[in-house]
Amino acid sequence: MYTEHAKALVPGLTTLLSVDPITLEYKVFGPCCHFCPNKLIVSHYQPVVLCEVVKGGTDTVLGNPVSSPLGVGVDKNDYTTFDVRLWEIPDWAVDIAMGFQGCKMCGVAKAKSVAVPNDLTGVCALLTDKAVAAATSAANSALPSCFPKLLYSTELDPTWRTGCRDILKAQAIVGLLCNNVGSLIQIPGFETCIGTNWGPLYPRQMAGHYDNPVIQAGIAAYRALHVSRFSIGSLPFDASLSVGKLQQTAPATGVGFGAGSLMLDTEVRLGNVSLANVYSFVWWVPVVCCKPYNDVFGVCKPSIPCTPGG
Repeated sequence: MYTEHAKALVPGLTTLLSVDPITLEYKVFGPCCHFCPNKLIVSHYQPVVLCEVVKGGTDTVLGNPVSSPLGVGVDKNDYTTFDVRLWEIPDWAVDIAMGFQGCKMCGVAKAKSVAVPNDLTGVCALLTDKAVAAATSAANSALPSCFPKLLYSTELDPTWRTGCRDILKAQAIVGLLCNNVGSLIQIPGFETCIGTNWGPLYPRQMAGHYDNPVIQAGIAAYRALHVSRFSIGSLPFDASLSVGKLQQTAPATGVGFGAGSLMLDTEVRLGNVSLANVYSFVWWVPVVCCKPYNDVFGVCKPSIPCTPGG
């Protein structure tokens, strides 16, 4: 049923996707319109981005193909520094993760929106963003056919190591308390804190101050999402804290909650620490669409995804 291209990726990718009812929030409403009673309005959260959090180099949760074009060196100093790769999750992987019932979902395409970078104060942005985009494109061309699309890699972004992109922003928010009060002052796209529990968003760099490696991995994942959406503009999905959910899927699998929220912080702290310092998180965003009645309440027909060259 599935091509050899897809089968090669199944063990690595689909094991990192976990679709649970709490994260999914699948809801069915009335007919789409008066003249189309056989189509129903459906809303749910769609898994769209796999955040691969690693030490760098050949470290990966997806398998050997990724290590070759992105192997640029590894920082093994401690667990407070991470690199992040953001991969667009293909519909065929969601279909497999859902037991081949992916036709009930709206699909990744429905979750996409135009990214409008707002990073006007980035000191290094003018020098690096175009280079990062070109390097990402080159990395995608070197990956096997049907491999998930690379949206952003901190290994290709020199500002991830220096934090120079956010020097002005970091200085501007000195003294801001990211607690239950300070973290409530959040404008989508202009967030200053990562929820109520994970401290300041800026500077968006690899280094952190948490003594819990799993928390630090989650912080790195969200910082990378924010940079790629609101600074570089390579992420075609909303990365606002108030919109999406962050779900840990390796080494432990949890439920998706708001990044930096008390619920996610508590859940992650109860999970396992990766001895290899390799973690994965999935970013979910809300979608709404019309689906045929039979897709919603019937059994989906198996599809043939990921054809060679596609």
